Amino acid sequence: MRITVLAAALALLLSGCSGFTDQAGVGECAKQSDVNDTAVDMVEVDCSSPEAVYRVSSRERRTMCPTGDYLTESSGRTRGTGKTRYCYVLEVKEGDCLKAVNQYFERVECGAGTRRVTKVAEGESDRSLCAGDDSKTYSQPVKTICISR
Repeated sequence: MRITVLAAALALLLSGCSGFTDQAGVGECAKQSDVNDTAVDMVEVDCSSPEAVYRVSSRERRTMCPTGDYLTESSGRTRGTGKTRYCYVLEVKEGDCLKAVNQYFERVECGAGTRRVTKVAEGESDRSLCAGDDSKTYSQPVKTICISR
């Protein structure tokens, strides 16, 4: 009987029916699974992929991410801890071109209708560095990203 229960539990876990999802961990990269969906639903991607536009900066067991312009996703309940909030920072470099779709960015070829990353300042969180461009600032890691309008 005990082996049958363990086998059934293992089968549910492996089939994805457990209610627990495998999400990117801190430091790993992710992309929105469907940019046309307004609900944040990130999936892990290799950081060397052009699709890797976001990086998990922290996992919080509270209601807010650290101070900054994080894209946030709340996971389902985990054993004993309740909901977990994933905090994502833009993972871009100067010269990258982005397309805004809903609240997300996609990395795209530069052209009409795209926005260019004009500055990435590691170790500084200061909107004034962007001189009229849109800015994204983060406190963990400390970073400012400037994006043309």
